[in-house]
Amino acid sequence: MSTVDEYRKYARDCLRWASRALTEEQRKQFLSLARDWQQAASGLEGVKSRLSGSPRSRTRPRLTE
Repeated sequence: MSTVDEYRKYARDCLRWASRALTEEQRKQFLSLARDWQQAASGLEGVKSRLSGSPRSRTRPRLTE
């Protein structure tokens, strides 16, 4: 499982825990964690797509005189 997939799984787990929370404060904390994991996954996805889509990331720059 990739890190992005793991982060999304953690977010789903937090949402499940939020639905089972005993207090409103617990529910809010789990929802906040779920949002953080989702943002981390999205951010990592963005980094991966920029790296794989950029020709510069695959080749070294040429030095010219």
